[in-house]
Amino acid sequence: PLCLLSGLLALPVHASEVQDLLGRLAEAERQQSFQGTFIYERNGSFSSHAVWHKVEDGGQVRERLLQLDGPAQEVLKVDGQTQCVSGALVDQVSEGQTWPARHLDADQLSNWYDIRVVGQSRIADRSAVVLVL
Repeated sequence: PLCLLSGLLALPVHASEVQDLLGRLAEAERQQSFQGTFIYERNGSFSSHAVWHKVEDGGQVRERLLQLDGPAQEVLKVDGQTQCVSGALVDQVSEGQTWPARHLDADQLSNWYDIRVVGQSRIADRSAVVLVL
C-alpha cells in the first residue's frame, strides 16, 4: 500500500521515484479489488465513508461510495459511469454521468505539492511507503 500524509518533515524524493510509486498505485486500482473506510476533511468538517472497488473478469470496474455519518448518501458507478445516486448527492451527480478517469502524474502533482518520502511503515499488517504532500 501507499500512504499519503500531509504536513510532516521528510526527505525529498526524485520525481521518477514518485512517478513509479504512483504508477504502481494506479495500475493496482485498475486491476485489483478492494474495500475500506476513509475520513474526509474539508474546511474543518469531517465525514467518514466506506468504499468498495471491484474489478470483474473482463476488466469491468464497479464502485460504491457510502457516507457513514449524517444523512445517508451513496453513489454506485460501473466503469466510471454513475448508475445510482442517493441523498444530497442527487443534486450534485446525475445518473449516467461519467466521472473522468484519474491519472496519478507525479510531475503534475509536484507543480502543486512538495512531495516527500517519510519512509517505510506497516498498515493493516502490510508494508507501506509513506509519502507526504
